[in-house]
Amino acid sequence: MKILIYDDNIDDVKQLGNCIKNFFSKLSEEYTITYCQTQDELFSLINNYNLLFLDIELSNENGIDIGLKITKMKTDCMIIITTHYMKYAIDGYKINAERYFIKPIDQSEFDIEMTYIIHKYHSDLLGFNDIKLSKNKIYFKNILYFEFYDRKTIIHFTNGKNIQTNYPLKHWIQITQNAAFSQPHKSFLVNLNYISALTKNDIVMLNDDIIPLSRHFKADFFEKYEDNLHEVI
Repeated sequence: MKILIYDDNIDDVKQLGNCIKNFFSKLSEEYTITYCQTQDELFSLINNYNLLFLDIELSNENGIDIGLKITKMKTDCMIIITTHYMKYAIDGYKINAERYFIKPIDQSEFDIEMTYIIHKYHSDLLGFNDIKLSKNKIYFKNILYFEFYDRKTIIHFTNGKNIQTNYPLKHWIQITQNAAFSQPHKSFLVNLNYISALTKNDIVMLNDDIIPLSRHFKADFFEKYEDNLHEVI
């Protein structure tokens, strides 16, 4: 994991660095830390990093404004807010921050929240290679759902694109068994992380597509959906 820190308080940086070091000392996980000095440096590096610790109360800058600029870049780097004041932490929703920490950071709380971050980091790396479909690896995080229709399976992506494959749906059920997917209907396999709403008989995806929820699959689907929620929260 490649970590960026953007904070102009040297004492806070040292304390955060110690929390990171203590956390990773318990894992067999490699990591690097880079400390940014300027916005220009931050923006030039962000696409090459997995995690950013962003301070909100910067001397001559606004951390939320910086975070908004980063979200417009559509980077895959996760953002964690650090702040001395709880009231500023709420602003993290504006920049889709994964978590926030109140300074001084408590090590036990840091370990709990970072366990989730590590899980998400590894989940985001999950995917498959199939040269018949793409020369590049296809990541599960970019897939909304699979749809079986007319003896073919259509992969629906988060960017609105589709790929038609000759594989049956059971192929994709096998491929995604270690990822956050579940089958709500004989013709669909959905990414549990992209569900917007549930009704008695339907699933609403984040792009507003409606997926049928079959009675035959409902119990197993809800069990997997709730298990996934517990992992995310």
